[in-house]
Amino acid sequence: MLLQRCSGILCVLWGTLLPVTVIGVEPLPRHEYDQRLYLSAGESPDFRQRFVDGNNETNGVFRYEPRYHWRSGETEWHRWDAEVRGKLLVAAGQPSSLQTDDNGRIREDEHYAELRDAWIRRRMLFGQPSMSLALGRQTYKDEEGVIWDLPLESLNLDYQSTHWRAHLVAGQQFTTFRSDDSDLDPRDEDIFRVLAGVGKQWMPGHWWDLRLHYQDDDSGAQIEQLEDLLDVRDFTGYWAGVRLHGEGGKATTVGYSVNALFQEGDLVRYEIDAVQGLIQSEDRIQGYLIQGELFGRLDRLSWRPSLGVRAATTDEPDYLVSDGYFQSRVQSNRRAGVADLSTGPLGDLLDYEMKNIAYAAAWYRQQLWPRVELEVLAGSVQRLNDTVRVNSPIRNPLVEGETHLGNVANMALGWQSFPLAVSERRQMQLSARLSYSIFDMGEAYQRPEQIHQILFVIAGRW
Repeated sequence: MLLQRCSGILCVLWGTLLPVTVIGVEPLPRHEYDQRLYLSAGESPDFRQRFVDGNNETNGVFRYEPRYHWRSGETEWHRWDAEVRGKLLVAAGQPSSLQTDDNGRIREDEHYAELRDAWIRRRMLFGQPSMSLALGRQTYKDEEGVIWDLPLESLNLDYQSTHWRAHLVAGQQFTTFRSDDSDLDPRDEDIFRVLAGVGKQWMPGHWWDLRLHYQDDDSGAQIEQLEDLLDVRDFTGYWAGVRLHGEGGKATTVGYSVNALFQEGDLVRYEIDAVQGLIQSEDRIQGYLIQGELFGRLDRLSWRPSLGVRAATTDEPDYLVSDGYFQSRVQSNRRAGVADLSTGPLGDLLDYEMKNIAYAAAWYRQQLWPRVELEVLAGSVQRLNDTVRVNSPIRNPLVEGETHLGNVANMALGWQSFPLAVSERRQMQLSARLSYSIFDMGEAYQRPEQIHQILFVIAGRW
């Protein structure tokens, strides 16, 4: 009798709650379309000159990215989805890499259309909502751009849960999918890549992530490029490391992030000699990169002031250029800055490769008005071995025996709008940033100069 009553009560409750559950769930759109617009204008140093003489040139970038996303069902349990994202870019002058939201520098007065992403994904793999498998052209980027930042024709096995995340990616770039020139840069050809990672949330708001980037460069010597690029290299090996990050607190928030990477592999270098012709040499490379940031923020104050420090160093090369840590062409060092727009660790002006480099900087950020924030940064850059060159757009020759590359100051003013309703399902989000940067070259340069840059960026998504 008691069992029957309990069964009846459960049936009534089930019948009562079921319609509410179904009705309360908002169905997902089968077809979803959005677009991004990016405009930038600035006055930057003319890095094409051999010596920096203080002259600046104006530049600008227009980028438009439409995106279409398809789902096989209207609930979170749909099994298939796909996405296509294009890009139209028009550049005037010689913009910096941070103005493009791409890995790599834009050529002067460049314009093209590009297929940025095109993939299909099988969700609910093995009946698990957390597992998926995607195939196609996909974009990958880590938080600081220190280990990967690239589009890749790839197969991606992904796992996402509340406390764990993991992915395994294998692929290769075959073409640029661009309207102006579909051929890859010879330095990017025939490189097979594996990207892998696993992470755990070990306490609320705090994660550790293990990451691996392996590449097998089988491009060989590109004879037609050697006349212009005398430092042609093939690297087969890996970058592996750990990232620790998190933040927490109530009235006062403390946050941190640490990247520790180790690199090892075989580096093959090609040079052309007037007598001997093509010369090939091979070296075993080992090196490391350590990068960290610590900050505090007073959330109890309406203007939410934040103060932070960041620093990074590579190992010191023992000899010339074929030694120590270096970055691949798919590592950008780009991160989200004020107004969530791309910037570098030392602001919008400097773009040093992390090789034979150490830097340190302090920054302060606060809200001036609702939706408006200010950030001021000051830092210094050093080279570790005073006989080894560094890689940057600055073509001012270096002085042997000197290590101080210079001091940098960057001020940025950012604004983000409240979300604006475009339709029942779509919202518009606008953001903008105005920044001014100064770099005082140090004694390591033969001709120390002060260079500066002013940059205005506005971006929208709807």
